[in-house]
Amino acid sequence: MCVKKTRKSKTPPVGERIIAELEAKIIGGIYQAGDRIPTEERLVALYAASRAAVREAVQVLKARGLVVSRRGSGSYVAADAGAQPLGDSLERYAALRSDAQTYLELLDLRLMVESFCVRQLALKPNPAALARMHACMERMRAAKEDLRRFGEEDISFHQSIVEGAGHLLFGTIYRGLMPHIGRRFAQLTYTDTALVGQRMADHGAILQAIADGDAAGAEACLRTHLISSRENFEKTLDAVDKPV
Repeated sequence: MCVKKTRKSKTPPVGERIIAELEAKIIGGIYQAGDRIPTEERLVALYAASRAAVREAVQVLKARGLVVSRRGSGSYVAADAGAQPLGDSLERYAALRSDAQTYLELLDLRLMVESFCVRQLALKPNPAALARMHACMERMRAAKEDLRRFGEEDISFHQSIVEGAGHLLFGTIYRGLMPHIGRRFAQLTYTDTALVGQRMADHGAILQAIADGDAAGAEACLRTHLISSRENFEKTLDAVDKPV
């Protein structure tokens, strides 16, 4: 008679179990933002693990943006636990998907995020954000002949809108998007100094509407600016794609 051998389920390595269980407790709210997770000594005892395995597990949780370490104190659940992985995922997505259609869709996401944030900033003024935007405008004026620098300050201006609105999720999304699409957008859009004057006027109108507390006007100015920039970008792509 043939006896079937049953496969024994493999127990995951102790480091993986530590990671999975601590992550589940953080996501499940057992450990909340600011809570200290068990000490290294406690984790060694709980899981019968080596110190090396425990340290590696905590490093993985730090890399995932779930915990932060404080020198001489221990490891704690991050205040913005989960934000870093979301931003990192968007940044990788934007970097790896280089086709024109995906890029235009990412610009649409940018438009949605900024439209909301500029309204919030106009409704709830943030003097520090307005000061940063004024500083960006001054640096843009000084860089009129240097299109690369002008484009970088343009990005900083828009970053100040999103950060100044104080929306944590949209801020995370924006930080994930802009390292790739912002640089590429600036490189391909700012190829002609004739555009500089119009873009300066656009930014000035956005800033004035925010300062006036005009939420609808700020959103309208921003949407006009970004849609115009998007259309110009599409023309640039068409020109690049046309056979010589």
